[in-house]
Amino acid sequence: MKQVIYAFLAGIPLLIASSCKKEALMKYKSADNIYFNYLVGVDPANNNLGYYIDSIDLTFSFSDASVQDSILNIPIGVTGVASDHDRSFNLTIDPSSTAKSGLNYELPESFLIRAGKIEDTIRIKVNRTPELKTSMLTLMLTLRENDQFKTQFKFRPRQGNSQTNIRDQDTIWTTTFKLRMADMLAAGPYWDTYYIWHFGTFSEKKVRLMNQVTGMPLSLWSKQAETPQERSEITYYAGFMARYLKDQAAAGNTILDEDGITPMKMADRYY
Repeated sequence: MKQVIYAFLAGIPLLIASSCKKEALMKYKSADNIYFNYLVGVDPANNNLGYYIDSIDLTFSFSDASVQDSILNIPIGVTGVASDHDRSFNLTIDPSSTAKSGLNYELPESFLIRAGKIEDTIRIKVNRTPELKTSMLTLMLTLRENDQFKTQFKFRPRQGNSQTNIRDQDTIWTTTFKLRMADMLAAGPYWDTYYIWHFGTFSEKKVRLMNQVTGMPLSLWSKQAETPQERSEITYYAGFMARYLKDQAAAGNTILDEDGITPMKMADRYY
């Protein structure tokens, strides 16, 4: 059975270069450039323009046991104007990747920006293999120059806004993209831009305990909190859990987070 599941943003993209000079991706008459163009968090109803990412987490943790693979489409953009014919581009796998081709993932044999398009996608099939239950595997994609496209734009602004709490000066890589795949709970695309202000630092141990203690759904943070009721529920879960953790500590049973050292806690606002 095939199913497209949530692909989650890592808490802190590993390849952000916040000190690097921003280079605008302008479409002007020069050598056509190719770049990763993955935009998340768009929510016009809440004046949220979204932001660009250069890494993502894909997890099977919310999927039924019958789901054995998932399709992830990674957007690609090019500068210049659309062509009247298909144009090939060069994609390589960085040797630092721990995921294995043909076992953990499958890629097309060739990659194209199709005729009439200035945006297209790379289709990746991720297989639900047993090791994803205990290990997070990585796949690092790198765009390379060929006779069709240059890769002169190395960075771009993330283009955050006040709704996402993303700093406007943040920049990301545009010629590399990192996929992390697992069958474990992950932070999701909205944890570091919203849920962290209620639940604190993400850990699987924390959210599973919150599920047991407060009844919080394990899929809660996979979507934006869009209504007053949803935001109220989040405040309730965080407040209830903060009181529980304080009561346990007062009783001599301090609950430690996944590292076995740090006391588990909610965001500072609940203390």
